Amino acid sequence: MSEPSSIIRRAGWLFLAAPFFGISTGALFPLVALELDRLNFGEAFVGSVTSLYYAGSMTGALTYGWVLRRIGYKVAFFLMAMFAGSAAFLLAQFDDAVMWLVLRFLGGYALGAYYIVVDSWVSALGTRTTRGRLIASFETLRLLATAIGPSIIIVAVTKASFMIVAVIYTISFIPALLNDTPNLKVKPNEHSNGILTLVRCFPFALTIAFCGGIANASFYGLSAVYANGLGYGTIQIALFVGIVLVAPAVIALPVGAFSDRFGRMPVALFIACLSMLACLFASLVQPTSFWLVTMVSVVAGGCLVPLYVLGFSRIVDAVGEQDVISATTAGLLSYSFGALLGPVISGYSMELVGPAGLYVFLGFVALIAILLIVADMCLSRCCPETFRMVDA
Repeated sequence: MSEPSSIIRRAGWLFLAAPFFGISTGALFPLVALELDRLNFGEAFVGSVTSLYYAGSMTGALTYGWVLRRIGYKVAFFLMAMFAGSAAFLLAQFDDAVMWLVLRFLGGYALGAYYIVVDSWVSALGTRTTRGRLIASFETLRLLATAIGPSIIIVAVTKASFMIVAVIYTISFIPALLNDTPNLKVKPNEHSNGILTLVRCFPFALTIAFCGGIANASFYGLSAVYANGLGYGTIQIALFVGIVLVAPAVIALPVGAFSDRFGRMPVALFIACLSMLACLFASLVQPTSFWLVTMVSVVAGGCLVPLYVLGFSRIVDAVGEQDVISATTAGLLSYSFGALLGPVISGYSMELVGPAGLYVFLGFVALIAILLIVADMCLSRCCPETFRMVDA
């Protein structure tokens, strides 16, 4: 059986389940903002709701692995889908501020739990020669589905939309129940044995994933501000943001394929160098042509964001199926910390030097990533990555 056929056979049902969760998650962001505006809550409250959502996500990523090990992938996915659907449904039933804070925290927890279940599931189904393509393809599908999600506000408004989201969340578990599951009873790998051991053994790979989180959140949060600072009109800003946010999802596919063939860190080094060159060009030359700016931004962000996939895959390659849940938890926490810090530092950088400050900061992140990649290739002691890829 060919490798593409093997990938589809082992993870095909998960690929079908991913869009359901992605669409629902993408839809809730504008729906929550619109509903809170309708309820006349202030901007500070909206910010608090958003912060609690991400706090819940990090809590889910940190704790749900314990649940997953004890009940298995399918039951864990089912409970997480029911949890997410219930939280979305209850948002339409309450106008109370405290309940909104609680429910958004719980919704965020479900998202973090989802990432732990699905990312570890997908990673464990892959091997060193297929894992890059498998994770990259799944990430691409998830990002595209999330981008489609906001269109639900066209179908129905406010409370009806929350009902639709709740239903989509709830039925997402059905395809997942049909998928193969990894064995959770295998003996732990000597290089893993918990998150703290992974941090000590793979500090460079985890920090590379951290850089991917910085890049992704910075582009999501500030790409529109950057385009507006260059004086673009509304249509140009919308087009720019759409292209820049979709680019990493598309570029991740060849990046994953090349990493399966040539290794995670060599490919990571190549794309980090491309990103740094693009950031330098945007920072020093500061082009104003719309299409040139867009092309440079596609290279800068499209090559920097996939570092998460490569850093995460690097760790899973080493520990294998034995401790993929701990590896997923460590990778997601690193990514989440980067996502929390990225927009804040990018914003300050733009305040100091203008719109180009976004790429001044991201160019620095790319440089740090390059140094980390070289360090992993030269100094990794626990389990150095070799050119010859073997099945995990």
